[in-house]
Amino acid sequence: MRVSDTDEGLRRALAFTGEEHLAQFLPRLTEVSLAAGEVLFRVGEPATLVYFIVSGRLAVRKKTGFAEKMQVVALLDPGAPVGEGAVFPGRIHDATVVAVEDCRLVALDGTGLEGLAAENPVLAWKFICRLLDVAHLRLQKASDRLARVL
Repeated sequence: MRVSDTDEGLRRALAFTGEEHLAQFLPRLTEVSLAAGEVLFRVGEPATLVYFIVSGRLAVRKKTGFAEKMQVVALLDPGAPVGEGAVFPGRIHDATVVAVEDCRLVALDGTGLEGLAAENPVLAWKFICRLLDVAHLRLQKASDRLARVL
């Protein structure tokens, strides 16, 4: 995968890498396109890829506990990671993610992350820190919503 000077969406989605590391990160990525309404992954499927949204918007849907009903619990915008559980082998998705509008994403698999960690530990650390930062923010927002309900 190559980044052109005009591919600002991709540069923004991967801004955590810094310009000096972007070229090392890109060859490990796969590009994914979704049309509005397409499913990226479903509850119960193996989590094998971590995605970053380059353009478009995704809805995260979770089961409500009432039959097979699903509820949108988050809308994700460009730059957001999704499927971050894939960094841990053997994980399965606990949500269904659907494109709200046409989307372009980039994906990294576990092998790519392992290779990145061996080749450039600083960049792998930046990647993990980005995922931890987003997980922290999401947990904080969920806790805030829960506190208001209780």
